[in-house]
Amino acid sequence: MRVDNTRMSGPIRTRRGLALLIASGAGLGSLLLGAVPAQANDTTKQVAANGQSVSFATGDSSRGVSGNVTFVVNADGNWSITGSGKNSNLLVRTFHWTCDLSWDAASVSHSTGKKAVPGKKTRTISSAAYDPNIQADFADIVDRGRADCDIVIG
Repeated sequence: MRVDNTRMSGPIRTRRGLALLIASGAGLGSLLLGAVPAQANDTTKQVAANGQSVSFATGDSSRGVSGNVTFVVNADGNWSITGSGKNSNLLVRTFHWTCDLSWDAASVSHSTGKKAVPGKKTRTISSAAYDPNIQADFADIVDRGRADCDIVIG
């Protein structure tokens, strides 16, 4: 008399059960890693003495890479991002910085290019360009502008 009616032998049933357990564990693990909430960064805002530029500075870390960034917007519409990335891992990681600037109901997003940083090393990255939205609303950015800059791995 059979104990079950699966029509499989015990070793086959064990291997299939083990494979299912591994697959479901891997799926659950990737779901949990993908659902890690982003951390809010404290960003300092400093208006230049002449009122012609605003600097936002913060630090961030993700997946073993950490660093600091400064996002500067100028009255003439030019912006720049200068940041660093220190890799505490043994393997090479690629990173870039993304800064979201918002004021009133408007917002813009700018980022640096990607840069590889070897294990246990630090690299600096920067980017700059012109944005007509920044130039048009610079007074509002000085008064009510906020920036959120994040380090992005990969």
